[in-house]
Amino acid sequence: MPASFRSHAWLALVAGVAFAGGATAATLPVLAAPRIFAPGVISGPANDESPTFSPDGNTLLFTRSGAGGGTIMESHRVDGHWSTPRIASFSGAWPELAPQFSPDGSYVVYVSIRRTDSTPAQQQVNLWRVDHHGSGWGQPVRLPAAVNIGNAVWKASIAQDGSIYFLSIDAGKDKGKRLYVSHVAHGAYQPAQPLAFSHYGDDDVDPEIAPDGSFMVFASDHRLPGDSKDHLFIVFREGGGWGAPQAIRYAGDDARGFSTDYLPHLGPDHRTLYFTSDRTEAVAHYPHTPAQAREYLQRVEAWDNGNFNAWSVSLAPLLEAHKAAL
Repeated sequence: MPASFRSHAWLALVAGVAFAGGATAATLPVLAAPRIFAPGVISGPANDESPTFSPDGNTLLFTRSGAGGGTIMESHRVDGHWSTPRIASFSGAWPELAPQFSPDGSYVVYVSIRRTDSTPAQQQVNLWRVDHHGSGWGQPVRLPAAVNIGNAVWKASIAQDGSIYFLSIDAGKDKGKRLYVSHVAHGAYQPAQPLAFSHYGDDDVDPEIAPDGSFMVFASDHRLPGDSKDHLFIVFREGGGWGAPQAIRYAGDDARGFSTDYLPHLGPDHRTLYFTSDRTEAVAHYPHTPAQAREYLQRVEAWDNGNFNAWSVSLAPLLEAHKAAL
């Protein structure tokens, strides 16, 4: 959730170790260069964020936004291609974003500023749940106060055991950002607890937990000295706690200055990472041939215009390297 996105007009509606958090970060391999996801369909000329997938990989949800707000879009895989996105039936009335499928695909949790008579006045941004029934959707329900803590709660991620991880922005901490988890016991969410590695001042956002809880990917705009953009980090489970967050690096990530990378989602294989970025493709050297000029213009009109889009990269080398080091 980059600072530029947080400052969009729709938010006004609700009134020592370089780059890494630990000395072991250098042991992580550099990943391959990311690839744009579904250009011209999912990644288009608007701000199109990374998708969350149903377990079978045939349905996805993502946020499409402009200056006036975000809307959750739905697309289906048909004959190996993604269908033209449509507004999800549960979205559109209010600014909404960051949908997240549960591991079994039975429900989705997302961020909304929608109001109800029972919504506390000081809570402006909340997590909501909508159940998935066959090919349709139920009625959205606001998650309980054990989860919707603080002034604003963003971007949920759900583990196999039902635990929900999320970002809370606490107005009492100078609007500091911190990652939390609410575990489930006896069918109910328990009071949320902060994650031990995440502190006010780290500006950690957008948690994405592996279904088995073995690792988490998140973004931060305060862990890289001298750079205020959001970058992706990974932290592995160590016993009953967490290790030190480590930077996710990929080929060419700083070739033209770092991009803003945030909102990670794991694909159905749990090894492919989808994320939102304002990165662009390299432009051919000038002067352009007529063919190069046409190709460049077509790409700009389709998606490559500096707005945020969805990208993907395989985490397999990183996960395998971590396993080998155990």
